[in-house]
Parts: sequence; C-alpha cells; structure tokens
Amino acid sequence: MKGYILAMTVAALLALTVVDNANAQATWYPGKGAEQHTYFVYTVKDLEYEGGRQLTVAIWLESKDQDGNWVAVVSVNDQGIVSTGKMVLSDINMQPISAEPSVSKFKDVIKRTLTWLGDFASSDNPKPLAQVAWGRLGITGGVPVGIGAPASVDVVNEQITAAGVTWNTTIVGFKYSETSKIWVAENFPLPIQAKVYSFRTEHPIPIQYEFTLQEFGKSDKPIELKGGPVELPKSPLRKLSDGGSVYIELYWSPEVIMPGQEVRFAASLYDNANRPLRDTEKYTIEIFENGKSILKQELRNNLQPITVTFSSEGVKKVVVSYDTTFRTGDATVTRVEKAEFDMVVVPEFPLGVITVIGTVIAMMLVIARIKTKSMMYSIGNT
Repeated sequence: MKGYILAMTVAALLALTVVDNANAQATWYPGKGAEQHTYFVYTVKDLEYEGGRQLTVAIWLESKDQDGNWVAVVSVNDQGIVSTGKMVLSDINMQPISAEPSVSKFKDVIKRTLTWLGDFASSDNPKPLAQVAWGRLGITGGVPVGIGAPASVDVVNEQITAAGVTWNTTIVGFKYSETSKIWVAENFPLPIQAKVYSFRTEHPIPIQYEFTLQEFGKSDKPIELKGGPVELPKSPLRKLSDGGSVYIELYWSPEVIMPGQEVRFAASLYDNANRPLRDTEKYTIEIFENGKSILKQELRNNLQPITVTFSSEGVKKVVVSYDTTFRTGDATVTRVEKAEFDMVVVPEFPLGVITVIGTVIAMMLVIARIKTKSMMYSIGNT
C-alpha cells in the first residue's frame, strides 16, 4: 500500500512538472544563446547613415572581457570599402559599448538596427514571446512596442526564410503611421530581419531601418568581408536626408575631380513625395577636405553653383543640410536634416579603380562631357 501511494505521488509530481513546462513562456532578448566564435552576417540599411545606403555587416564573437561583455570583431563593407575592427558588445543586450577607430562610425548603426530591441529586452529583463507589450516608444502618445494586439501588430508568428534557413519567428513591432516589424527566433541571439518605419505622420513614411540575416555559423577565425573596386560617383547623386523629409540631388562639374582643379557644385531639393521644393527655399552646402571645412554657404533651391578647389587626392565630403518642420502626433518639430556625399579626388583618370559600365571608356567620357556641359549651361543660366 505504501509503495502504491509513493508511486502515485511521484506520478502526480511528474504530471505537474510537465504542465508547468508546457505553460512556461518562451522568452527572448538580444544576445540570448550567444556563443563564442559564433558569427552573423547581415545586410543593413539605416536612414541615419548615408540616407539608408546598404551595408554588409559581419560580427564574430571572439571572447568575453573581464566584465563579461563580448569582444567582437566587426567587418563592414560600405560600397566596396571594407573596415574591420573590434567592438565591445554588452553582455546584457548586445548593444555596442565601445569600438576601435576603424569601425567607430558603425557603432551607432548597429545600436540603431541589429540591437535596437535591447532598449526593451535584456538578459536581466527577458521578454516573453507572447502577446504582451514590451515597453513604449519615447514619442508623443507613448506607442507600445511588443507582440500582437497590445502593439497593434496583426501577425504574431510567421515562418520566414533567411540565410538559407526556414525560421519559426515571433514578430515584435509597433503601429505608428505604418506597421513596423522585427522578426526574432527564440534561441537566436539577434533578430532574423526587420523593417521599421520612421516615427512620422506625413506620408510617404520612409523606412528608418531594415536588415536581413545573410549568413551565420561558427568559425575559429574572424569573418572579414571582401572589398570591391571603388566606383567614382557620377553626377547627379540623389539621397534621402537622414530624417526622411527631403530628397537631395547633388550636381558637380567636372565629373572626374583632380587636385588643383576648380569644381562647381549645386543641388536640387525635393520633398519625400518627390515634388520639387520652391526655388526660394534655402539650404546649406558645406565641403570638407581631410576632415576640415573649406567652404560653407547658404544657397537657394535654384541650382546656384559654388566653386571650390581640392588640394589633395582622396575621399572628400559634401554635406547638404535643410531646416524642415513636420508634425509628429500633436507636436510640431523643426530639425536640421542633411545628406552626406562622398567625392573622390584622383591624381589622374583612374582606370584602375573605376567600375566601368560598358566596354568603351571613350564613349563613356563623351557622354559624361555632354551631360556635364548641359548641366553647367543650365546652372549658368539660372
């Protein structure tokens, strides 16, 4: 009889354990399940970095430091130029704490994109993969971020394919003017993909950031991305400003820039619905050489040209900024939005570094000269 009672007691305890496990909620936070020598490769677009120019980002978890944070080797391909260096990632939420100079400009990109959910979930505050709110956005109205109905996101779970794998994911998101979604898998340290819109009420709403997992695995060595040929920019270049309010087209002549040569720059501005701004609208153009400003001037939106001469070869920066006013919720906000353009100054015609579109270089030069003369004639007659 005692044996029967003991057996029944054990059976009951086992049954309760099974029920408890079945009812236990799965949780997630950035960094969950991260292991040494794991690597991740993503394509990333961040509106605040070069107007959303696509980057390829590789992260390899080398080891942990004395504070328990991850020391990672980060490699970034930006238009064929590869930068590699170490970053320290928080063991709490994987957000970058520090970075070597070679990759420091990508530190905030990673924080704003791949590890953004670390603002809401962490190892000491993991969040359930169930229909709950994880927190609220720090904007007018305090929009809830989370899963399902509490965050006004219709779909809770979705099967997606990335990096050659089919994933069973939970969607973490929020609904402002558009529905933003971040797909996470329970035991994967970083989100699988994301598409997050700007906190704006005026349409069209730009995408603030998006990314997709391309590769992952384990390696004894860091993942260093391969670069490519450097392509000289071609006039005009068009970019969306970092806040998503205006498109900026930058013109220059001559198209191939050399040291000691006068170069004329001008810009045209459009709203984010691609409508030209008034000719009387003002913007500021600032030109940098070797990190120092060599010219800054306010202009009107009528292709007014300015002239500058670069003293050395290399990559130079042209920054066009514009004061814009927009509504977010019940508030009116004024901010300076800008777009940055990289210009390449070469000592001579760079046959070795241009990615030639077509097979006849001479033909391309003739077309470039015709376009340049036409553009400068228009600028000179405004």
